[in-house]
Amino acid sequence: MHICFLANAASIHTQRWARHFSTRGYQVTVISFQPGEIEGISVRNLSAVSHRFHLDILMNLARVRRLVQEIDPDILHAHYATSYGLAGALTGKHPYVITAWGTDVLIMPEQSWAYRQMVRFAMRHADLVTSMAPHMTKHIIEMKLSEADKLVTLPFGTDTGLFNPLLRKARHGARRPIIISNRRLDLGLDVDLFIRAVPEVIKLFPDALFLVAGDGTERSKMERLALELGIRAHIEFKGQIASAEMPALLSHADVFVSTSPSDGNNISLCEAMACGAFPVATDIAANRDWVTAGRNGLLFPRGDYQALAKCIADALRRPEWREELISFNYDVIRERASWDSNMAVMANEYAKLSRRFSNC
Repeated sequence: MHICFLANAASIHTQRWARHFSTRGYQVTVISFQPGEIEGISVRNLSAVSHRFHLDILMNLARVRRLVQEIDPDILHAHYATSYGLAGALTGKHPYVITAWGTDVLIMPEQSWAYRQMVRFAMRHADLVTSMAPHMTKHIIEMKLSEADKLVTLPFGTDTGLFNPLLRKARHGARRPIIISNRRLDLGLDVDLFIRAVPEVIKLFPDALFLVAGDGTERSKMERLALELGIRAHIEFKGQIASAEMPALLSHADVFVSTSPSDGNNISLCEAMACGAFPVATDIAANRDWVTAGRNGLLFPRGDYQALAKCIADALRRPEWREELISFNYDVIRERASWDSNMAVMANEYAKLSRRFSNC
């Protein structure tokens, strides 16, 4: 079976999807608006025609249609419902699948009538729509972006062979506390809350070390904030971490913090929980899918760094609780968010679509 992904080739998620199906005998092609390469995968990068991403998309729509006709895949699968979803819908290719990632259905359709109509148009031309989390599926139905009978809730999942508690080298409480955030340092992800929480935490745990494992447009601003708060010695800005190195880093952490005010499926959170890091996250639907506050982690109100600091301190006070949760949280992820299990569901959906359209 030949699958053509319309997706950002530079994204780690696109790369995971492409490699997964390629290694299982599928022929895989990726058409990408952004430049990127994936080893062993045929990637067709579309040339930029301006300095504006949205204009590039519009200018390349006809070329996407020609490429899809040339490639003639068995399945066309767009990742992200606006840009790539619209491009896929306009090709007229079937069977056609759209996967919503989060912002494309939770935020953008709320911002303007035009985005709402774009997503609705794309999804109504799809034969299958997958969403990363139950709250996303509910929102898609409530907004009438897609018919419920062609929606499948399918988290991207965590590779529990790579992310698991066996990597941990020390028990919780056996050494200086390490708290980590690995979200990108970009506007809208609120990583500054992580830095603002540090002064309150180190009053109680003066040897605590905070790791910022990510990069982005706001990095210099974050570093200045740490200097202004006088806590630069307590923070390591590690920059972008290679995906192969992330399991070991998460396994070294005592507490994992996610500050994002909105998420589809919080993959970083799932990976951290699988590695035995205690989760502290914003109190949003995406995180409540995995964390029950006070049971297997702690949640704090969006934008409230003081509440975040209290949650981190509460977690650090209870190393025995954190240690007890390692196996429990790993089981939660293994049973509900296994990458291999969820991709097997996707493979089955591809097969059903292929049979359906071969009989038309």
